Amino acid sequence: MNSNKTNRSWKRIASVIAIVAAATLAVPFLPWSLTDLWAQTTADAEDAPVEATSAPQADRPVTVEVTRVLSRIINQSRTVAGRVEPARTVDIAFQVPGQIISLDVEPGDRIPEGGVIASLDQADFNLAVDRAQASFELANSELQRAESLAERGVAADSRLDTARAQFAQSDVALREAQRRLSQTQIVSPFDAIVARTFVEEYVNVTSAAPVARLQDVSEMRIMISLPEELAAIARSAPDAFNIVARFPAVPGYTATLALRSFSTDADPTAQTYDLEFAITGDIDPRLLPGMTAEVRIVIAAGNNQMESVIVPVSAIDTTSRTDPSVWIYDPATDQVQRRTVQLGLPVDDEIIVIEGLEGDEVVVSGGWWRLRDNQTVAVSGF
Repeated sequence: MNSNKTNRSWKRIASVIAIVAAATLAVPFLPWSLTDLWAQTTADAEDAPVEATSAPQADRPVTVEVTRVLSRIINQSRTVAGRVEPARTVDIAFQVPGQIISLDVEPGDRIPEGGVIASLDQADFNLAVDRAQASFELANSELQRAESLAERGVAADSRLDTARAQFAQSDVALREAQRRLSQTQIVSPFDAIVARTFVEEYVNVTSAAPVARLQDVSEMRIMISLPEELAAIARSAPDAFNIVARFPAVPGYTATLALRSFSTDADPTAQTYDLEFAITGDIDPRLLPGMTAEVRIVIAAGNNQMESVIVPVSAIDTTSRTDPSVWIYDPATDQVQRRTVQLGLPVDDEIIVIEGLEGDEVVVSGGWWRLRDNQTVAVSGF
């Protein structure tokens, strides 16, 4: 009896060992969903303390730097790039065809008004003048003879009329031939610089074919582009600005500028307007068309300047909207709100606010990229 009980006990122990061994071998072959469930349960258990720790930090206020908005009178100025241009540029040509026998200028030459630029062969034109002169003298003699006969009643009045007509035609032909002869030379119509030449000596040219390009340097111009807020003032009140130009290629020379023309056709991309200024006073002979200019625009003193609202450049939020904005800090609630503004000219590390601020607000000058409307913040630097 005892032997049977002992055998049964050993059989039970062997069965338990076999089940445990089978379960151990079967774990790698369990369905993936059960394995994931076990891993997810383990991960949730591990992450729970982290979330519990992070929850209090989400309510902590963001620390930002704030600055009080200033209002003061400033000398607004801006420097823009310009380009030196002549008062006018002309491609000059002969009005008659012929062969060029003399080209008297080279690119870069300065020529006075009336200076000879080029000449054509005049032989054929001189012959034409001689022929017209002979016809004129013959017609003049015929006219005098006809008048004498008409006075004595020998010739009919019709012969006198014919002689007068022939004389008038020969007079026109002579003046035309003389005019064509004068057109065998090109002279400068103004004080100019020869920008370039298009032909060489001894070539045949047709009428109206360009021979040389002349630049009128009797007055030098500066072309610049201005944004609409400055262009409007420059057009309506040009005396409100003092405008001077300096030239990197002409050190030591500063020119005062006066407005000459204003283009109302705005650039569709940059929304700027082209303005043309003339250099007043003596022009440095080193200055040439095409050179670059640094044009400084300063509001003239004594123009009843008003106080301008100033904020740091770092306070301008330009990342999230089309229009620039600032974040207004309310000390009573420690909350911030976004406000759209219109900007003016920069002044060193500050910028003028034309519209949107009254001048007594406190704005966020650092850390605004982490903010949202009505968010509670902690401030520094205030």
